[in-house]
Amino acid sequence: MLSEPIYNDWMEKTQLNKLEQILNKVEPDGKILDVGSGPGFLERLADAVATDVDLKNLRKAAGPKVLCSGDALPFADRSFDWVFCIDTLHKLKSADEVKRVGKKAVISLFCNEHNVMDKVGELRKVGKGEIFIVKTEKEWDAVLVLVP
Repeated sequence: MLSEPIYNDWMEKTQLNKLEQILNKVEPDGKILDVGSGPGFLERLADAVATDVDLKNLRKAAGPKVLCSGDALPFADRSFDWVFCIDTLHKLKSADEVKRVGKKAVISLFCNEHNVMDKVGELRKVGKGEIFIVKTEKEWDAVLVLVP
């Protein structure tokens, strides 16, 4: 597909920008899991275990990788200090597995100026925690940080 290189370049820059903003605010430490890692943008910025259902994308991620669904994570309860679920929640049945395997979690939904309040409302249904917005030139994310 001719548009794939353009899309990939846009997606890479946008995702890395959003992740840098999130990491500057959250500053995670310890064991990190990336649910729905795609090609591993978070893994370029932090040591994390990448998980995804797309083997082609997962192979691009650096470091340890696990092919699995975010709805059936093959990890023990609270086995990660942080679980990141960036722009993936809409593909999951719920955030239950993310919350089960992590002591803390960062969950985001992509949005824009027209639907940001709807996305914030969706995140409030996931759990209590700090919510903030990160913005790039092309896309915004509503971000929920769940901590005990």
